[in-house]
Amino acid sequence: MVSYSIDKYLDLPKNKAYTIILDEKNLRVLRVFLWFLIVAFIVILAIGVGEGRHIWYIYVPVMSLNILFLVLLKIFYKKIFNIENIRKYLFIFLLIQFVFIQSGNFINYFYPPPKQEMVPAPERARSDVKKEGITVKTSSDNTDYFSGSIIILCFYIVFFRFTRNEYLILYSIAALGPLILDLIFYRSLDVDELVPGVSITAMFLVISILVERKRYRDFSNEFDYQHKKNFETIRMRKELASAREIQLSMLPRNNHKTNEFEIAGISIPATEVGGDYFDYFEISDTKIGLFICDVSGHGVASGLLLSGLRSCMHMILEDTSEPRVVMEKLNRMMRKTQNRKMFVTAVFAVIDIANNKCEIFNAGHLPPYKISGTTNEIFKIKKHSITLGAMDSIFENGADKEVKFDFNKNDKLILYTDGVNEAMNTQKNEYGFDNIEKILYANTDKSANQLLNILTKDVERFTDGSIQRDDLTILIIGRN
Repeated sequence: MVSYSIDKYLDLPKNKAYTIILDEKNLRVLRVFLWFLIVAFIVILAIGVGEGRHIWYIYVPVMSLNILFLVLLKIFYKKIFNIENIRKYLFIFLLIQFVFIQSGNFINYFYPPPKQEMVPAPERARSDVKKEGITVKTSSDNTDYFSGSIIILCFYIVFFRFTRNEYLILYSIAALGPLILDLIFYRSLDVDELVPGVSITAMFLVISILVERKRYRDFSNEFDYQHKKNFETIRMRKELASAREIQLSMLPRNNHKTNEFEIAGISIPATEVGGDYFDYFEISDTKIGLFICDVSGHGVASGLLLSGLRSCMHMILEDTSEPRVVMEKLNRMMRKTQNRKMFVTAVFAVIDIANNKCEIFNAGHLPPYKISGTTNEIFKIKKHSITLGAMDSIFENGADKEVKFDFNKNDKLILYTDGVNEAMNTQKNEYGFDNIEKILYANTDKSANQLLNILTKDVERFTDGSIQRDDLTILIIGRN
């Protein structure tokens, strides 16, 4: 019986899903195993010091170094290990521990303890067999052979979950490594330690492979059953994932420099298919256009509407770049082409560096911010019209809602969607406009890309990994 839920892995190939499940388990096991090793090595260190080892001045630093290494891994565990690197780092970790386990034997080899009083030959019952320069002993006088640590190495491996081939590699290292060290340093093998060590390694290997085979068989049966049971759901999820990729591919480059401008933008959908979109357009050598919008709702319907808006924007800009005219044409398109009365809040701005002006039309969207490069003041541009798609005309009672203002060197314009100010933390508190303005005030001298990264990271810090209900989109342009 499978002891884990595999629903979230059904979109993946079976073998990849199985590997991810093993790695998630290893992440949890290693966290506990580090505590075990820290306590174990502290006890070993205390025993060694208590016995008054003749080379305590070497023994203590070596053991202390491993304890420090394990403690640092525990402290920085989340920063070091993750699901992508746990398998590689686990191999490295085990190899490092193999070295530390053998360190006591290295110390005894280079700094042998004082010889004990010789025991009469009949009582020692020792026999040596020498073949081609290699001595095979049936008992080991005062020598601490490397092969005595084979069982400990196998004990380390069995704690974790690997594939069959990985078990073969690790157990081979655990068994052959110490034997090779015995041959290199002592030119001999101790049968009393060799036979039990190799036998136990073989036993551990067989048990690990049998357990791994059963584990994979149970996983495979459950995966196949759930895949067949949820075939339509999986198909829909794959189609939504493809739609998400297509939608993200429609976005322009996140960082772009042209003429005197630096443009930085980001859009993070809350679901597979989001309802936010941003774009920028080089209208002429001296004019650049900025567009950001937020469709009501999420999902496929919102994504399809955004695709239509994008295409429509490119067509409209071939005829005109006047913000109020562009938005009115977008509104007519929405009223004529969709019956499901969906609404879109949007902002379209045109910056003209020849006249140092910015024209902006806000159709029910959140107020943009302008940062003055000369005074570092922040202006909130609150004037707006009604939402696109709400009425046949976006001009209420004939009122002109277009805004014009100066846009000089080092000025910046910040556009965003409600996924920023309404981002929630684990306590259900919203990020709010105050935090946005606090970041802007503290970073008026930063470039567009730097400001975008700072604001995005601050929102991430505030939300602390909590699931968001709305898409997050930010578009910033700075004039250099």
